[in-house]
Amino acid sequence: MIKTTMRIVTCALLICLSGIANAQDQTTTPSTTDPSLPESDTAIATRNALQFADSLTRANFYAEWDTYMNLSAPSAIKYYGGKDGFKEHVISIHYRNEPKTEEKPEKLQMLTMLNDIETWQCVIEKVRESWDEGRGKVKTTTYLVGESTDNGLTWKFIDASHNSLVNVIYIMPSVFSKLEIPEGKVVYVDEVATQEAAQAEQAAKAAAAKKKPVVKKTK
Repeated sequence: MIKTTMRIVTCALLICLSGIANAQDQTTTPSTTDPSLPESDTAIATRNALQFADSLTRANFYAEWDTYMNLSAPSAIKYYGGKDGFKEHVISIHYRNEPKTEEKPEKLQMLTMLNDIETWQCVIEKVRESWDEGRGKVKTTTYLVGESTDNGLTWKFIDASHNSLVNVIYIMPSVFSKLEIPEGKVVYVDEVATQEAAQAEQAAKAAAAKKKPVVKKTK
């Protein structure tokens, strides 16, 4: 009788301890069923702008000119005298700097996103990595200016590298005055690395010279 009672008590304790352990596990394990917060209008517009810009840069890379023109700002097409003039302008620039087979389409990054009541505008940085036989690896940074008139859902672009920054204002009269468009730049990566290594070596030699003990001359 005593043994039976002890077994019942032991089982009850085990069930109780198991329940406590399960309760602890539930309180320490983070919930994965919480609904995520809805995206902001800016986040949606940014994602869409980058997707449309990616299609534009790929169309340029693979010479898909119908797609490229469909994603270009109508004001840019008008500025160059219509579709034929604009297409000729874009193609001439493409083959002047034609990408090599080992290259990949440019990498994109959102730089600025602005909006007013009816219009969204953005500046997207695009970086091309290429190879120069005489100077090594080249990193070319240029910018796209995008505009959306449907709350950031669809986008049209002007490639600022195809025009001077002054001309962008004439090509896109609606551009926000506070939208900053940086100048493009070309960096010869290998040359910069060599210069930085030489400067570091000179700095190390200068630091070592300062630490060198001065030997006093004996009379």
